Amino acid sequence: MNIQHLTSAAAVEKALMEYDRKGGQAFRDEYHFGSATQYYIHSTDRLYDAKAIAGVAFGYQHPNDGPLSKDAFSGGEAAANRVLRSLGYSVIGNHSETVDAERAWRMAVWADLVARGDADGLVTPDALRSVGAYGNFRGIWTDKKRTKKIHPNGVAIGLKHTGQHYPDDLSETGVLYHYPVTRQRGRDLGEVNATKAAALTGLPVFVITEHGDLRGVRLAWVEGWDDESSLFLVTFGENPPGRVINRDLSEEEPFILEGNRRRRRNGSVVERPDQARFKLEVFLRYGPRCPLSGIDVPQMIEAAHLRGDAEGGSPDARNGLPMNAALHRAFDAHLFAIHPDSLTAEARPGGPSLAAMGILHPRLDLEQLPHREALRWRYNEWLRRTGREQQVQNEEHAAP
Repeated sequence: MNIQHLTSAAAVEKALMEYDRKGGQAFRDEYHFGSATQYYIHSTDRLYDAKAIAGVAFGYQHPNDGPLSKDAFSGGEAAANRVLRSLGYSVIGNHSETVDAERAWRMAVWADLVARGDADGLVTPDALRSVGAYGNFRGIWTDKKRTKKIHPNGVAIGLKHTGQHYPDDLSETGVLYHYPVTRQRGRDLGEVNATKAAALTGLPVFVITEHGDLRGVRLAWVEGWDDESSLFLVTFGENPPGRVINRDLSEEEPFILEGNRRRRRNGSVVERPDQARFKLEVFLRYGPRCPLSGIDVPQMIEAAHLRGDAEGGSPDARNGLPMNAALHRAFDAHLFAIHPDSLTAEARPGGPSLAAMGILHPRLDLEQLPHREALRWRYNEWLRRTGREQQVQNEEHAAP
């Protein structure tokens, strides 16, 4: 008796049900099979180890012989796959030769992970590993041996975000993912290049978060990156972004001061879906350096709106400036503003001085400047909030 004597679709269904009931790892452990490395049964949006299912199904059909061991028959197209297909099952492989084939594979993996999620959408680590969505202890999973057929650098598959180092960069709409920095510089560079390849090929990735013994997973797209600040922009969703953002594109569109997608969820939680992209585009336009303090440590720099997000300000990079975190707080507290004509910072009357706030370079000295309309709006708002609006208007009318 051999695998060719598996002729019962009902036996295969019983093996699939047992796999679902026990979970993939327990199923494979019981029957001494390893995880699939290439071929999977694709059934009801789920992926199953093709060889393991075939071996166990044989035992259901032939109980006196029992399941076939992994060494008793060959997987692949010539044996198990041919039998399974003859019984009406779809068998798909992950050794993609083209970008389109790899995209189809990753979407099948995504459907499988959604189907296997619990009520909160969480899956086991084995559910991720068994379909190749993640496969090591590092932050970026590439599987270069498999994906280098698609791109010579390999293509990133999974991005793990533990939340330990940069918790504020993860939101409901995406993540600003930091380049890896370890002692293995060559490997770090390889992972960075593989993640860029995901953007350039338009292939989705899986962003993985830890929740105790379980894992959250989101379908995501690498939308852009900035080498100077060592950041990737990764956005969640079913559809790929329209373009790759890896250079300053802000001058290619008409400037719009007002308009964003800010909204409240569940009454009190504020969602700012444009914030991550805004930060990346501000860094690409101006560089990750605070022009007022001179601080150029990217981890200390934030993207400050001129017309604020809460005031309906747009996520256009020309409506922003890079600032160190402390000055950003002072700016939002209206302790200082930047004159739209002189481009020089002015301290609030009766408030702390520029020097006290750490402003060492009061005049903006940038190759590219914010839009004048945004600077003017912010300065007028500052005058209004500091009670100097009428005074300045009188001074302007009195000027010869």
